[in-house]
Amino acid sequence: MNYAVLLVRNFSLNALRRADPALAAKAVALIEGEGRRATVVEVSPEAVGVAPGITAPLAMARCPGILLRQRDPVAESEAGRLLLAVAFTLSPRVEATGPGWVTVDLQGADAARTEGQMRCCVAELATAGLPVRIGAADTPHLASCAARCAQPVLVVRNSAAFLGPLPLAFAEPTPGQAAVLQGWGIHTLGDLTALPKAEIGQRLGTDGVRLWERAAGETTRPLRLTEPAKRFGAEWTYEPPIESMEPLLFRLRRFAECVALELRAEAFVAEKLTLTLLLEDETDYRRELRLPEPGADVDGWMRVFQAHLETVRTVARVVGARLVATPCRPARKQGGLFDAGLRDAAAYWENLARLGALVGEGRVGTPVLHDTHRPDAVLLEKPADAVPLPEAPPVHPPRGLALRRFRPAWAARVQLAGTRPVRVDSGLVAGEVRATQGPWLSSGDWWKPDAWAVEVWQVELEQGGLYQLAHSAEGWCVEGELD
Repeated sequence: MNYAVLLVRNFSLNALRRADPALAAKAVALIEGEGRRATVVEVSPEAVGVAPGITAPLAMARCPGILLRQRDPVAESEAGRLLLAVAFTLSPRVEATGPGWVTVDLQGADAARTEGQMRCCVAELATAGLPVRIGAADTPHLASCAARCAQPVLVVRNSAAFLGPLPLAFAEPTPGQAAVLQGWGIHTLGDLTALPKAEIGQRLGTDGVRLWERAAGETTRPLRLTEPAKRFGAEWTYEPPIESMEPLLFRLRRFAECVALELRAEAFVAEKLTLTLLLEDETDYRRELRLPEPGADVDGWMRVFQAHLETVRTVARVVGARLVATPCRPARKQGGLFDAGLRDAAAYWENLARLGALVGEGRVGTPVLHDTHRPDAVLLEKPADAVPLPEAPPVHPPRGLALRRFRPAWAARVQLAGTRPVRVDSGLVAGEVRATQGPWLSSGDWWKPDAWAVEVWQVELEQGGLYQLAHSAEGWCVEGELD
């Protein structure tokens, strides 16, 4: 098993049905040409009595209600990218042989593991709306024959036994060769290979020898390798423009599936997703959605998209969209023996993403002290995947009064005698000052536009109560109570 072929029959039609959910499970025919001279080139199984080659009027007469459609190059390009992305998960040596036809070089791969991967690829593409057959064999031509016969995966281990009963058309004879061989009573590949190759060459020339070699599975060729994706993104336009979220989410899922597969094929995951909506008034709406945890899970991406789009209201209809994934390598980590991990990690990250979409990016996380002397300065960081063990208590416990901060601090009016506070008036605290301590002066970030300076006092009021006051450029405030 040196080569594999991924084949999508009726590729143009299946790509169109994948892009348009309204065509699912309906009788559809793909036509070429216009008017009464248009002919059917591909047809769905639901169109009973219709076959490729007949005219469009005859197809409508044989199957009332059949839907006639033209090819959609955008849908075919999208489906082709998806097929290539799946092929790259099998091997880095891939050839885009034709529309809906990809050849993969499997030389050096583990056969048992690769066969399991091929079945996973079939299931993944079926979920994405693209039915595929995969054949594997020792040569590219033999693998293509296996793909045409696969249901849905076929690995050829005995080429002679497999090829023998196949029709002669699998060897791709020219019309002249087919007529001659039919006159000889040869109808299968086994009938042809039963004849000596030398005698076939004497009667049909070098083309006949090549035909015999194809029938025997001896033909081989080098692959024209395709470069993997360098940019993980997709862009498309709508016609007519859309006004609701459902068709946008449907198309986002189709392209997210392709982008996620391309990422996984290159051993990447997405760190963030950039979504741009192109609007009818020639403006656009752009938003970077940072994922709570880097990954390539389409369902998780879609939950993030839906949570965000539910809060978006555009001034014009959407005529196009662009999705770009920022790649990064997946994190490799080992948890501690006594760490408490998340019970349902997927639900946890999904809820965080929903909260981020509602309150804004950068407003959800775990607060940590900022590396600065600025009082009460904290940052929000990504929550830890596992809760570590609690730290040991300090050898010397803290002493003195505890400051209970008011969030936000209470604005206050403070009367001074010189530089010392003598009276405090705020919404909840008011009175004469009995005793004071301070001031404690601090400042920082003088090299930045948002430089800060603060003067702190601790005061005792006549009616009781110890409070901490702060004076800055914004004025006075009561920061908290000491107890």
